[in-house]
Amino acid sequence: MLTYLKGASPVHACDARVKIAALLAYSVGIFLVTSWWVILAFAAVVIAAAAVARIPVGMMNRMLAPVYVLACFSVLFNVLAAPIVDGLAAGLFLAVRMVLLTAASFVVCLTSSSSQLLEAFRWFISPLRHLRVPVDDVAFTLSLALRFIPLVEREYELVRMAQRSRGSDLARSFPKRLRIVGSAFATMFVNLFRRADTMADAMDARCYGVAARTRLPK
Repeated sequence: MLTYLKGASPVHACDARVKIAALLAYSVGIFLVTSWWVILAFAAVVIAAAAVARIPVGMMNRMLAPVYVLACFSVLFNVLAAPIVDGLAAGLFLAVRMVLLTAASFVVCLTSSSSQLLEAFRWFISPLRHLRVPVDDVAFTLSLALRFIPLVEREYELVRMAQRSRGSDLARSFPKRLRIVGSAFATMFVNLFRRADTMADAMDARCYGVAARTRLPK
C-alpha cells in the first residue's frame, strides 16, 4: 500500500507546513459551510489538487472505499432519525463533507513523505518546548496518525478479499450484505489496532525515547 506517491508536481514541491495549514483551514471551513454551492467549490479544490499531483483516480477511489460505506451509513441513519426528505438532505450533506475531508487528507499524505510531515509538525508545535512539552514525541505521533489514514483502505480491501474468497458476494438479501460489510469494518479496526501494537513493539525494540531523536542533514 502506497503512503507516499513520488512526483515532481507543484503539490509535491509545496512545503509540507503549507499543506498541513491548508488542510487545517480546509477542515474548519468545510464544517462551517451550509450551502451546496460552497461544498461544490470545496470539492473542486480537492479534485484540482489531486489532478495537479497526478494521483490516479482509481487509487483515490480504492482508498475512499471505506469512507463511501461510512457515508452510506450516515445517510441511512439521518433518514431514519428525521423526516425522509430532511434526513436525506442532511445525510447527503454530511456524507459529502466526510468524503471531501478524507480525500483532502489523502492528497496531503500521498504528496508528502514521512520525514516532511514530521518536520512540519515539529515546526508547528516547537514553541511548546518552553512549556516543557515533548515536542518531538508529539510531532512523531501526529505524523504517524496522518500516515495511518491511507492504511485504512488497505486493511479494508484485504478483509473484503478474504470475505469474497469465502463466498460473501453470493449473498442476495440487503440485510445480509449489510451484516457482511459491518463485520468487515470490525475486522478492519482489529487489524489496525494490531498494526499499532506491532509498531509500538518495534519502537520499543529500538529503544525509542531513551535518547534524543536525531535528523539527517539536508
